[in-house]
Amino acid sequence: MSRGPGRCVVGLACTVVGLGGLHRLSWRSGVTNEEAFGSLPGDDVIPHPMLEWTRGITIRRKPALVWPWLVQMGYHRGGWYTNEWVDRVIWRVDARNVDRILAEYQSLSVGDVVPDGPDYAAYFWVRAIEPERTIVYSSIRHPYRGHPIDPGNHEDLLRLEKRLVEGGKYIDFSWTFVLQPHGSQSTRLLLRTRANYAPKAVRAVSIPLGLLDVYFAHTILRGVKRRAEADHT
Repeated sequence: MSRGPGRCVVGLACTVVGLGGLHRLSWRSGVTNEEAFGSLPGDDVIPHPMLEWTRGITIRRKPALVWPWLVQMGYHRGGWYTNEWVDRVIWRVDARNVDRILAEYQSLSVGDVVPDGPDYAAYFWVRAIEPERTIVYSSIRHPYRGHPIDPGNHEDLLRLEKRLVEGGKYIDFSWTFVLQPHGSQSTRLLLRTRANYAPKAVRAVSIPLGLLDVYFAHTILRGVKRRAEADHT
């Protein structure tokens, strides 16, 4: 029995709505319209992005009590608070996500290089920092292959990044964490990613990449939330 035109229209409408929902989820999750569309610190690092994702979560602690968990993040620092299998799959090594504040990693300055893999095979530059408010990172890297480097040799880092861009296969992105007071005892933690990339064919999988980011970003946000809310110091 053939399907009537009405059923086809309903099916098409459901498909369009479903795709629209996936597209929306891919670029914003856990945020209000104001948070999703508003400007945030670090937007100027990638002023005209090819993609932008904004995620958010509410933490029942004041910004001052959330901040120590953010500032110590990084590979073999405090960790990124993701599921630890991620490091085993990507880097084939075990990495730690700590559940305590580390005094030795409570200092961070503009120009610092923060590891995102063993031997700094991937890394972030600290582009801006405002204590108890904002950390802005940026990174230019190969989409799937790491390049171990000496973090103290900034000239070599810049040459590596230049080669990646000229080679036409890279992702250039900013990664911003923002703490905003939310009432008298809570905090909104926002995470925004803005990126340009090559080749441009990556655009074809931008929605699946955004959906993957939903998982990883909210793992980080929930990791910060769990630690901050459990910390009674």
